[in-house]
Formats: sequence, structure tokens, C-alpha cells
Amino acid sequence: MTQNTLDARDAGTEEPLVSVRDLKTYYTDDSIIASKPPVKAVDGVSFDIYEGETLGLVGESGCGKSTLGRTMLGLETATDGDVLVDGTDVADLSGRERREWARNAGMVFQDPEESLNDRMTIGEIVREPLDAHSVGTPDERRERVRDLLDTVGLQPEHYYRYPHQFSGGQKQRIGIARALALEPDFLVLDEPTSALDVSVQARIINLLNDLQNDLGLTYLFISHDLSVMQHIADRIAVMYLGNIAELGPSREVFANPEHPYTVSLLSAVPGRHGTDLDRISLPGTPPSPRNPPNGCPFNTRCPAKIRPAEHDDLSVDAWEAIEAFREVLRGRALDQDGVFAEVKRRLGFVDADVTESVDELFSNVAIDGAAWETIEDAIVLADSGRYADAEALLADEFGGVCEEQDPTNELDDGRVSRCHRHRDEYDDVATVIERRRADD
Repeated sequence: MTQNTLDARDAGTEEPLVSVRDLKTYYTDDSIIASKPPVKAVDGVSFDIYEGETLGLVGESGCGKSTLGRTMLGLETATDGDVLVDGTDVADLSGRERREWARNAGMVFQDPEESLNDRMTIGEIVREPLDAHSVGTPDERRERVRDLLDTVGLQPEHYYRYPHQFSGGQKQRIGIARALALEPDFLVLDEPTSALDVSVQARIINLLNDLQNDLGLTYLFISHDLSVMQHIADRIAVMYLGNIAELGPSREVFANPEHPYTVSLLSAVPGRHGTDLDRISLPGTPPSPRNPPNGCPFNTRCPAKIRPAEHDDLSVDAWEAIEAFREVLRGRALDQDGVFAEVKRRLGFVDADVTESVDELFSNVAIDGAAWETIEDAIVLADSGRYADAEALLADEFGGVCEEQDPTNELDDGRVSRCHRHRDEYDDVATVIERRRADD
């Protein structure tokens, strides 16, 4: 990407190639046995992708990255929102226009083993999009395939071989050749290097960079590996639980991460130099996208969570115990929902009490006064099976703005970070994490 392109974007004069606006992709459970909330795989995502750039989309497994990419290409049906190309929503395209979009946008899948048909030769696999769109004559299609194989570093004799005769890196090159067959402008690359050895990853990334420079391609590069993003992404969007937590130029995100989730991800990048970040281990696991938390999606695991001022005297250990206890209660409350829980109750199955969890979490933690009285009241409720009520009681006492309000983007100048910590009335993320690390 040229500096002129970057300058034009900063000035707001460049039109995006693809715009995503408040995109949602929900999956509903059609079971007649029990009605459940929808799985919110993508939950209100907005961003732009500009011609010739690589936007890196990064996050933990299950955060909705692949679903977002597939929805943008029309491979999944959007529940709400828009994917705009030249001002037209992809969801509204039909007939010739949809076929034209399919030609202009392609996808490289994560697992080269699974994405290639073992019963077809490599030539047939790469030629398949050309056949589907009736591009040229049969001879012209075959010639196009041979050119594509050469472009991705394969040999003419590979045309008649089968996928099982190739290494993982070669199979991914075949997938890239197939994605390029219709000369698209835009490619979604879904974890294209995750199934490959490190040395092979580097060669595929170099190939993708070369193809972008030679053919003027635009990429959405999906990965869980931030170290890969350093070598290919112009901008990075960090995704958590169906939401974009942070977005900005790659160099700025690596040099100065703004969102606490990005800080934690970067702390895990091996061999990262020039920073005083220590490893930040996030507690627990990401919540279910079927039952996301209220307020900020990251609040159940955030190392910089805003705590009520009246409990400033509680130690880091005390807060960790309280949050862990609340997580136990949330899990028990979810287990009580649905027809199977009702069957268990009617058959006389009784959930184990919470005494063991309480003893383990609070036996060596100093908590007194009103804070401990609230915890004791929650324990009583939990012992009677009222887990949701117990968690609600703790939320009222120990919650705060992070649980009450979904943060908006508080930054500008091309940076996005959805975190209440960016507001003037709160200490910034880095200060809080460092202070809590010192107190631990």
C-alpha cells in the first residue's frame, strides 16, 4: 500500500472497497424440545476495508472471525446489518449481480486438506470456478489454470496430479490458485497458515504479499496468531465474542495497544521485544455467545475492569475470588435452564452445594464488612439452588459501569477501542494493569 493511499484514508477522501455496518449473524435453535437464545456469532460489527490493503482480523477461537468472513461473502446469511460494495448491500444482490460479486470476491480456507476434493485433479480443482462461470473456451480455461499454477509457484506437470500427492504448503498454494481463478479484487483468507509448519507459513505469507503487490488484491486476513499479523496486515481488527474490541494501523496496535484484550493477546506473542509487557493470563474462558454478559462483552475476564469505588480497599486476590465465585454461579444458573434440567429435578437429582467452591476461593482471602456480608447472603441463596439470584446480588454489590453499559468507541484518528477506561474520569488501561500487577 502506498503512503498516498494511507494519507487519503486519514483525510477521509478514499472510498472503501467493502464496508461492514452493524453486521449481525445469529444462529437460532429450532429444536422442539427446548427453546434457547440465539448464538450471537457476529454481534454488531462495523469496519471498512480499502482497496489494496490487508485488514487483519484476530481473536481467540470461537470469537466469530470465520463467521464474519463467510457472511461478508454471502456464504452465511446475515441476521441484520449491511455488507456494502460500491454502496450496494451484498445481501440485496440477486441473479447477475450476485454472480458478479462471486467473481470479484474469493476465499482461501483454513485447512487445505479439507478444502480440496481428493477425487479431482489439481487442474480440475483450480478450473472449477472458471467452469461454473463459463469463462472462455475449454482450451482457454486450461491455459488459465496453468498460468495460475505458475503464479503460485507450482509446476505445469502438477495439473494432472491429485491432492494426496502434495504437501500441506503445496495444497494451500492450490487453494490460493483456485481463489484467484476468476481474477477477484477481494479475498477472505481464513487462517490460511494455521495448519502449516512455521517455515511453510513464512513462504505462504511471502506469496500472498507478492500476489497482492502484483495483482492489486485486497485481503481480509483472519488469524488467531498476532505474530503472523505483523508480517502481512496494514491494519488490525481485534475481535472478542462477536464484537470488534480494537481496530487500528498495525504498527500502532503493536506499539500501543489500547484495549485490555489486545494488551493480553500481545503479551503472549513469543519473542516480542521493545516492551515491558509481562504475560497477562486471562481468567476463565470466553462466555458463551448464546449468553453473552451484559455491558462490555469482555468484563468477565478483563484485567482492567472498573470496580466500584466503595470497594477500593479489596485486594487483587479478593477480587479474583469474587469474580471466580460469580463465574461458578453463572454456570450453575445456566445449567438450571432447559428441559433436561427439569427432568433432572423431577428424577430427584440434586446439584452439589457450593460449599467446596466457597472454601477453595475464600479460605485464604481477607474480606470483611459489607462486602463479606453480601457474599454470605449470596452463599445462602446458592445453597438453596437460587444461583441466578445469588449472582444478581453480587452483581449489584460488586458490578459497575463495565457490567451496566456497553462501551462505545472512545478513540479517533483511525483508532477504535471499545473500553470505558478511555474516558477521562478513569485511569488508563496500562496504568491499572501495572498497578494491579504490583499489588498481586
